[in-house]
Amino acid sequence: MQTTEDLKLPSDKYPTLNGVVRVLLWTIVLYLLASWFGQFTFEKWALLAGELALLLPAYVYLRRHHYRASVVFRLNPVSWRVAAISVVLGLAITALAIELDRLINFILPFPEVLAEALRQTLQAESWSDWVFILLAAVVFAGVFEEMLFRGFVQNAFEQRHNTLIAIFITAILFGFVHLSPWWLAQLMFIAMFLGILAWKSDSIVPSAIVHAQNNLIAVLLSNFAEEKGNPLLDWNGHLHPVILLSALLIVALGLRLFFRYCEEDIQIPTLLNTPLTAAQR
Repeated sequence: MQTTEDLKLPSDKYPTLNGVVRVLLWTIVLYLLASWFGQFTFEKWALLAGELALLLPAYVYLRRHHYRASVVFRLNPVSWRVAAISVVLGLAITALAIELDRLINFILPFPEVLAEALRQTLQAESWSDWVFILLAAVVFAGVFEEMLFRGFVQNAFEQRHNTLIAIFITAILFGFVHLSPWWLAQLMFIAMFLGILAWKSDSIVPSAIVHAQNNLIAVLLSNFAEEKGNPLLDWNGHLHPVILLSALLIVALGLRLFFRYCEEDIQIPTLLNTPLTAAQR
């Protein structure tokens, strides 16, 4: 017996573009409130509360309009090898993003007052600080932001536009929602890769892995790394050329493997994946 969900057209199973705009506006409001409260109190749990609230407008929208959250948010499993190559790609993409950030900082220097506020937000002074920071900036940011952007937002655009356009628009929105012109290019750069990974795998798992890795490295650098004098992190104000060349090579080869694995996993059973042909039998 067919259900109402089965009778829907593909585009009807995803949010409307008008719905995406309204959800993002509410998300920005909550993000601003959380950011203000976090900077006002410097409490680490405020960062955690902000990430938890990030997905609230999208979830309410889906509930009101009776969309399937697992489909819209791309909560699909992937094979172990797709997850593994995502980890490798995440390290390389993060290295390239760090270098891009340094290049842009020469042109548009990041205000010191904001840099200090960011350091205070990410630096841990106790075990409880570490728990809140890692949960908020790494786990929840990696998962929830990917559910919102590569799931909710990108899915809506993919159903109505060319895939590349959908990924690009989502990357722009991802950058603007963070409300930092100093980070816009870097965020869009990372978001383009995240969008490609989510689209090809039809899952937010690979993009969440890369996103969480990027944020984890930022947290670790804020707390432990001394960049000045470090030959790998500070080679005339840049990352060492060996790191950059290795990152470029890994991205090029890693994406080829990622695409191949995703295409093969449609047909080959794995511990975390049911092939489409098997599911249709």
